[in-house]
This record gives sequence, C-alpha cells and structure tokens, in this order.
Amino acid sequence: MVKLFLVEDEIVMRDGIKKHIDWEKEGIEFVGEASDGELALPMILESKPDILLTDIKMPFMDGLQLSEKIREALPDTKIIILSGYDEFSYAQEAVRLGVTEYLLKPIAPAALLKSIRSVAQKIEEEKSPGEAPAEHSAQEEQEETLSLDTTVIDETSHKMIENFLRTGTESEIPVFCDRFFRSIGEKNVQSMLFLSYIMMDVYFSMARFLKEMGVEVSDLEKDMGDINNIVRKMTSWMEAKEYIEKSLRTVIQIRDSGAASKYGKLLRDAVAYIDEHYADEDISLNTVATVANISPNHFSSIFSQEMGVTFIEYLINKRMEKAKELLMTTDMRSSEIAYQVGYKDPHYFSSTFKKTQGMTTREYRSRGNQS
Repeated sequence: MVKLFLVEDEIVMRDGIKKHIDWEKEGIEFVGEASDGELALPMILESKPDILLTDIKMPFMDGLQLSEKIREALPDTKIIILSGYDEFSYAQEAVRLGVTEYLLKPIAPAALLKSIRSVAQKIEEEKSPGEAPAEHSAQEEQEETLSLDTTVIDETSHKMIENFLRTGTESEIPVFCDRFFRSIGEKNVQSMLFLSYIMMDVYFSMARFLKEMGVEVSDLEKDMGDINNIVRKMTSWMEAKEYIEKSLRTVIQIRDSGAASKYGKLLRDAVAYIDEHYADEDISLNTVATVANISPNHFSSIFSQEMGVTFIEYLINKRMEKAKELLMTTDMRSSEIAYQVGYKDPHYFSSTFKKTQGMTTREYRSRGNQS
C-alpha cells in the first residue's frame, strides 16, 4: 500500500484533504500530518512515506526547504507541492529540486485526488517486480532535473510573453512560439516538470495582463480550462506549445475585441486627471498611471495607441494651449505664465513654447495685438 504524509499549515485545508478523501478505498495509507516542515521532518523520516503532499509557504520551514531535506534522505519519495498564486515564484526552485507535481491552489478535492492517483500509480509501477520500470528511478529523475538549465525562464522570458501580449498579433503567434521554445532549449523541453513550470508561468503572465485590462481571471479559466488539469494531462512539449498558442490567441482576441470599451473609461479618467493637474510641476506618466491603477509601461502603450499622441505630447500640448490663452487674455509676464502652466524653469518653458508653436511668447502676443 502506498503511504502518504501531508504537511499544510492551514488547518481547514489540512482537515479538508484528510477527511474528504477515502484513503483506504484509494489504496493509500495516510501515515501522518503536520502544520509546518520543521515538525514534519522527523515524522517523515520515521514513517518513510511514498508520497509527500506539502504546502509551499509555511512558518519555520517552508515546503521547498522540507523537500530539499527529503530529497537527500528519502530520494524515492515523490513530492507534490501545493502553491498559491502569489507563491508561483517558488516554482523554479521546485523544478530544480525535482518535485513530481506542482499544483495551484485553490484546487478541488477531485482534481487533487487525480494527481495523487497518478503519482501512486507511478509508484506501484516502479515497485512491480519482474517488470521494466516505465520511467527512470527517482534518483535518476532527480539528477536529470537538477541538470536542467533553470536560469532559462527568467525576467527576459517573462518580458517576451508580456511584450508579445501588448504588441503581438494573431498571425504572429506561431513564429513567436517557435522563438519562445527555442529560447528555452531542446534539453529543457524534454522534462515534463519543466514544461509544467513553463505553462504555468505563461498562464500567470496572461492572467496578470488581463487583470490590467480589467478582465476577471475566471474568464481565462472559462476560455482555456483549469491549468492544473491541463498540465496533468500533458504528455509532450508539442502539446504544451499547442496550448500556449491557443491561449495566446484567446488573450489577444480578448485584448483586441475589448480594448476600446475597457480602455475608454481608463483613458477618460486619465485625461480628466491631466486636464485638472497639468499645472502641477510634479505630474508625470507614473503619477497618472498610478491613478489609472495600471503599470506605467502599459499605460504609456495604451495612451499612445488610443490617443494618437504620447503622454508627454498630450501634457505639453495642454500646457501650451493654456499658455496661449494667458498670453492673449492677460498681461502676465512669460515667466509668470510658465509657473501657471506647470514649468518651474521659465527658460525651459520659453524654449518649449518656441519649439512647439514656431514663435516666441512675445511674438505670439504681438501677433494677437496686431490682429
């Protein structure tokens, strides 16, 4: 009988897993539980479970630290990691450690049970006498995983996905995916665990992008399915590539079809803020992006695409229009007008005015008097 040990600091989650699965019926012996890695370690070393099911973020000793120690002491133990959305940065380390599965919370009991069954089946196959093992031994699997070049999916790869989501088109998706997978490396895409990491990483990049657009992440799951189920069923890097291509197509369609309506309010609010605060010398793209509640880079891109001018061009134009109004309707000096429209340096104001209007402030005012 396959033995399983559970480590989870959330008591409700731990009790739910323990009580809502008929372990005996599944042919699994539930040999123990603990609320953190430090308490769990001696119990695991004593019970020697076939499967360790552990949360990733816990006090005293987290799931990764525990996994590393278990890998050293019990190399044949299969490790299933449970991770929350905001803990996904740990996934790369989990790949390095050679965990068997990396699941995202919240996860339905049925989906968790499928993963446990799958791992238990692998264990039974490895234990079956007189049969060639279907896979490498746990130690060989770990060594193979450790040899993978995990600095591959770094900030550069994140930016590849994010930049493409902002500026790419549907027709460019196949070429982009070819380039993306080439950047990962032929050796790395042979690891199913590493491919799982890649798919989840891409998934969360898309989720963050849609969130910036005001689209619910649940809409992503509705269109593309549950990522845990998809990753578990995946059998090759070609399937991963097909999923990523399909997902990118879905997100870009959402982006293109919903951009006008979703960005409309955002831009109206941003323009209203600029129109009200253009005279503040500290106004900047960053401050307006903060008001719009999106990243400065994304705001800059949206503003340029939808308004036809850059943020700074719009701001300068707004200031120049007000400056021309003051030149024509008041007797304020040029330096006073500079302060009124948001410039703390009158010389810079004068230079900007001449560059954008084709004449000096004096010439502009004189022109009005002559008329």
